[in-house]
Amino acid sequence: MSSDRETYNPVEIEKKWRDRWSAEGFSRFAQPDRLGLEPPENKYYVLDMFPYPSGKLHMGHARNYSIGDVIARYRHRRGETVLHPMGWDAFGLPAENAAIQRDIHPDEWTQTNVGTFKEALRR
Repeated sequence: MSSDRETYNPVEIEKKWRDRWSAEGFSRFAQPDRLGLEPPENKYYVLDMFPYPSGKLHMGHARNYSIGDVIARYRHRRGETVLHPMGWDAFGLPAENAAIQRDIHPDEWTQTNVGTFKEALRR
């Protein structure tokens, strides 16, 4: 008898859905006025706090952004036009202090972490 653990393959399932969302263009946003289209009637805006890329992504980040992501995807699947922006709160002392502790220029440290965050959030 097989267990759920043997039949559930998270790597395979997650890749399937990432590929589908990418193919459907879920993350792209077209501005109706720039395309000469009428503004959509059903608009929804999801705003999460922007991450501080002063270190590695951790479960606190994942929890915050996965909740907003689920809400945005749910509303999108219901036919609403969803704007769910992502940015970086990279100003101030946390990123600078982390860079100084590692003897790295703050811009290099921040850009590296932004890349790491993007890849982790994409997954």
